[in-house]
Amino acid sequence: MKFQPVSGVCLAMFLVATAGAQETNLTRSEVTAIKAKIVTVQQAMGSDPSGYLKESEDFDLPTNSNPAQGGKYWPITSGVSLRYGDKGTAEAQANMEKAAAEFQSKMATAVASGNVAEITRMSEEITRMQAAAMAPAERKEPMNVYVRLNQNPTVGIDPDAVVLEKPGVIVLRDKGQGEKGDVTVYIDPVALKATEELSKIELRTASDGVTNKTGVYHVVIQLNGTLADTEAWAKTFDFAAMLGVIDPQ
Repeated sequence: MKFQPVSGVCLAMFLVATAGAQETNLTRSEVTAIKAKIVTVQQAMGSDPSGYLKESEDFDLPTNSNPAQGGKYWPITSGVSLRYGDKGTAEAQANMEKAAAEFQSKMATAVASGNVAEITRMSEEITRMQAAAMAPAERKEPMNVYVRLNQNPTVGIDPDAVVLEKPGVIVLRDKGQGEKGDVTVYIDPVALKATEELSKIELRTASDGVTNKTGVYHVVIQLNGTLADTEAWAKTFDFAAMLGVIDPQ
C-alpha cells in the first residue's frame, strides 16, 4: 500500500486538532467523581416515597468537558432519571407468583396421591386468591423524577406555589390536571441564599466560565406525579447533604 506524504501545515493542523480533542475528554476518574455527586443527591432524597417502589434508574453521565476561554470551562450538565410505581401492586404480583409456584407443587402431590378432597380445596383456594388479586384497589399513579446538575433555569415564582424555602433551597409546585403536577426543587447556595423576596429563580455561573472542569454549582430535582405524594416526599429531603455537593464559584 502506498501512502501519500503529509505536508507540515496539514500535520500541524492535525496535531492541534488532536490535542484539542484530547483536552475535552473527561477521564474515568472525573466521570466517577461526577456520578458520586449525583448519587449523593439521590441518597439525600431518602428511601422510596411512601407507597412507591423504584422501577428504573437511568444515569446521564458526561464524557467531555466544555472548554471556555482563558483556561476556563462551562459547567457540565448530568443527572439521573428515576421511575417509581405502586408498591402494593408490585408486592401483590410477587406474592401471587410465589403462591402459584407453591400451588403447582402441592397440586402435583395431591394428584399423585389421588386425594380428591385436597385437590378440590386447593382449586377453591387459588380461585379466591386470583379474585382477590383482581379486586379494585387504590393504586399509586406513576412518579417520574429527574435529578439534574448544573441546569440553568429561569423561572418566575408564584407566591402560592411555594412548597418550602430555606437558605439555598426553594421548592415550587406546578399544578397540572386533577391531582397531578410537578414539584421542582431548586438548590443553589449563591442564587438562593435569601429567597423570601425573590420574584424569579435564575441559576447561573460566571459569564466567562468556571475554573473547575467538573464543578457542580446548582441542582434541580423535578418530581412529576400526584402532588400530595411528591410534595410530602420533597419535604423529607436532606437539603444539607444536597448543598454539600455544591462547589464554590
